[in-house]
Amino acid sequence: MALYKDISLKEFSYWRVGGKADFLFIVDTILELKEALVYLEKLGLPSIVIGNTTNLLFSDAGVRGGLIKLGPKFSSCQFERNVLTVGGGAYLPYVVRQCVNRGLSGIEHLVGVPASLGGAVYMNAGSQRKSFSDNLISVDSLDENGSLITRSRDECLFSYRNSIFQSNTELVIGAKIRLNFQSKSIIRHECLNILKSRRKKFPRKKPSCGSVFISDPAMYDTFGPPGKVIEDVGLKGYKIGGASISTQHANFIVNDGNAKAIDILNLILLSLDRVQAKTGFRLKSEAKYVSENCALIDADQAALTLLA
Repeated sequence: MALYKDISLKEFSYWRVGGKADFLFIVDTILELKEALVYLEKLGLPSIVIGNTTNLLFSDAGVRGGLIKLGPKFSSCQFERNVLTVGGGAYLPYVVRQCVNRGLSGIEHLVGVPASLGGAVYMNAGSQRKSFSDNLISVDSLDENGSLITRSRDECLFSYRNSIFQSNTELVIGAKIRLNFQSKSIIRHECLNILKSRRKKFPRKKPSCGSVFISDPAMYDTFGPPGKVIEDVGLKGYKIGGASISTQHANFIVNDGNAKAIDILNLILLSLDRVQAKTGFRLKSEAKYVSENCALIDADQAALTLLA
């Protein structure tokens, strides 16, 4: 088990924002995970499990507790014909490449999503109007007592960018995925097209968390996706402090170099208010805010609570 103290979240997190975390544990076994939890419990400190932090906005005050991240030994990929058993720490683009190399199709829509497997399950990640849960067979998790739980896809209560794991304290440690046999060249061509489209549409040169807001089907049918609506209300390129709503895609908030969490939350709140005033719809965020006391809160709710 690797243990880091007083780690700078600004250097560590994907958004490059945040104060310092008291502890970061990188665990490679279930026993190490339990040891980390016991260590923090003895200190009276809370904990939160993180993936690649691609969807997390950390408090400017940092985190008074422990962050726990799955290490390399939780990143295995094992194939049995068209069924993949994969660890919760596996990096999604790597998993997609392993499938492509074996002529297995079904999750190539995630080729450019820089998340961990556990994070993808937690958020029911997706793109191209698809969701990760479409191909899942089952998910393995650990509860707060360290007991192993295996749930079928239906038992995970997946919905658009949501799962049962957002309403409990369990840690996703692995999953089984059913894939389809397909020509390698066809799958590779599809992956290249997806990556090309992402490079063209999405800002890649500045830190961000990807899409900030979830696409509401009802709003989409009437007004369009969040990026279009935010642009329509005049916020594309709008800047507060060191953060701005991307000039390339308005559903991205980027760190222009020295952003603080409060800057990003202010942009989220401004987007909520402007879009609701124009459309009557209240945007909901994909991004999660990690508070100083280790609470995980939807970023839109954090903006409303802290700023409104």
